[in-house]
Amino acid sequence: MTSDRTFRISATLVLCFFVSVFPSAAQQAQQKPTQAEKPGIANPVLTVDEKPLTTLPYTPSLDVQSMDKTADPCVDFYQYSCGGWMKHNPIPPDQAAWSVYAKVHKDNQRFMWGVLDELAGKTTGRTPAQQKIGDYFSACMNEPAIEKAGATPLKASLVQIAALKSKKDLAALLAAEHAQSENSFFGFGSDQDFANSNDVIAFAVAGGLGLPDRDYYTKTEAKSVELRRKYVAHVEKMLQLLGDSPATAKAEAQTVLRIETALARASLTRVEQRDPHNLFHKMDR
Repeated sequence: MTSDRTFRISATLVLCFFVSVFPSAAQQAQQKPTQAEKPGIANPVLTVDEKPLTTLPYTPSLDVQSMDKTADPCVDFYQYSCGGWMKHNPIPPDQAAWSVYAKVHKDNQRFMWGVLDELAGKTTGRTPAQQKIGDYFSACMNEPAIEKAGATPLKASLVQIAALKSKKDLAALLAAEHAQSENSFFGFGSDQDFANSNDVIAFAVAGGLGLPDRDYYTKTEAKSVELRRKYVAHVEKMLQLLGDSPATAKAEAQTVLRIETALARASLTRVEQRDPHNLFHKMDR
């Protein structure tokens, strides 16, 4: 079942620091830096050349540099409090929004990267746990070995997918994939019962989309059309890397988009998700 195989590959691969009176906010305006800035605390946009952190950047709870003293606080207190931070922290090109919390999260990732990188580089003086962590990270980052292996690690899964003959067969495969934490076609997990928070119950939720939101598949304006075109080209390239011919990969990429669009149209919109009654359809086993 080529379409199922293709979809499986696609779906799987697929503020400032306020003055203390401000709890939180996200920078939503698409602001551009006034001049080129070096990556770092003032400009946290990650690049392919960025290095791991060995220490976490420090910002005081009241950061005067994050303020915009040219703004009138009686007119726009947000700009007065956070204008400096927004100026020096433009939204990264791979993010829809940016905030102090997103930056802290990114800094934490880079710091953990530094810890892992250090443990991977050591050959002595590591505890057993550190040795396992370091060796595991080293193996994951061994790009020459990964490139040499190619699609071989996926072979067993691809063979199973290719052997599917019916929707009934698909159910068993999806159950096995979900047992491995692969949320194919839908998400599955546990949460408090909406009607009784003392109970924890199983939840199945919509999923299977390669793009971040269902509206990316349904909007018809030029930007969304162009985004879908680029997405199809990306999926097509992935399939070629897996060994499909350019012609086959092109056809299968269109199948991926068709399947995911159908799933998107069957999904709730953001507005519909605001009504809890639309999200809760409790049933017995």
